[in-house]
Amino acid sequence: MYQTEGPLTFYRGLTPTIIAVFPYAGLQFSFYNLLQQLYKWVMPSEGMNAGNVKNLVCGSCAGVISKTLTYPFDLFKKRLQVGGFEQARAAFGQVRTYKGLMDCAGQIVREEGPVGLFKGLSPSLLKAALSTGFTFFWYELFCNLLYALKDTGSTKGQEG
Repeated sequence: MYQTEGPLTFYRGLTPTIIAVFPYAGLQFSFYNLLQQLYKWVMPSEGMNAGNVKNLVCGSCAGVISKTLTYPFDLFKKRLQVGGFEQARAAFGQVRTYKGLMDCAGQIVREEGPVGLFKGLSPSLLKAALSTGFTFFWYELFCNLLYALKDTGSTKGQEG
């Protein structure tokens, strides 16, 4: 690849990745917070008892919503990354080549319609649900553990 296309070939798909990573992370945290508040509002009596399950469910839902909103950039990244393998892909059907991010987005919308922006979303949502759900689950679990250890330590310090 380096010999035929140069060093920039290794950076295909970097632009949509950079564009998407910040909104994706921001949306994850925003929706996680919103879903936590919504959970407390819908189930106020269970709010204190369902901590770990609530964190897992709210995190998973936040991941699914965030991934859905930013998925087109993930698709652009993947399409741009496989751009150098035209000969290998020829046996699998139509081969598309893109000149960059905007060309990729335009071709997808023109040839496949707006629905084309979400091709392959399902497996990506499964991954997002699991990874984000468990990320928030473990984060909250360890924060609560550290908080409990801190309280135990400060209580012992006051007694002695």
